[in-house]
Amino acid sequence: MALHFEPEEFAARRDRLTLKMEEEKLDALLLFAQESMYWLTGYDTFGFCFFQCLVVKADGSMVLMTRSADLRQARHTSNIENIVVWTDR
Repeated sequence: MALHFEPEEFAARRDRLTLKMEEEKLDALLLFAQESMYWLTGYDTFGFCFFQCLVVKADGSMVLMTRSADLRQARHTSNIENIVVWTDR
């Protein structure tokens, strides 16, 4: 699935966020709202009713933590390279 915006747009959004983080002296930011994850990475999921978190570090690197059931969706609808999953039991 193609992303809804060009890579340059997502890079500009990430750069604006990390600049603000630097101004606020934040080492990392935890995003829980699906809308925020979509805005920053393109990640589009119906799994928002389950816990998931996008960690954005001051250097712009990102880690998505989500359920294994959402891994395929995360890979196909976002630019996130580092995805950590757990299996629901």
